Amino acid sequence: MPCVRKDLQQPVCLTIVYNLSTGSLISSSVKCGRCTRSTKYNSETKNLTIKVPLIVEGILTINDNFQASCVTANITLPKNNRQNK
Repeated sequence: MPCVRKDLQQPVCLTIVYNLSTGSLISSSVKCGRCTRSTKYNSETKNLTIKVPLIVEGILTINDNFQASCVTANITLPKNNRQNK
């Protein structure tokens, strides 16, 4: 019988770099750990850098052959970063 753990959570930081002049996505990356939500504009390169803290929730399954799989179940903003509307 497989072992299933449904309560995995990992804070991550999503960084997006977007060029406002060309209207193109320059890069995007996800790193483990916490960050502060922020935006930064470089007037020379016209790049807008956006950082967003997220919580990734997952389900880990280990089967009888010790093979593991992880499925992303949800992605949310941390509670302290949500804005009241």
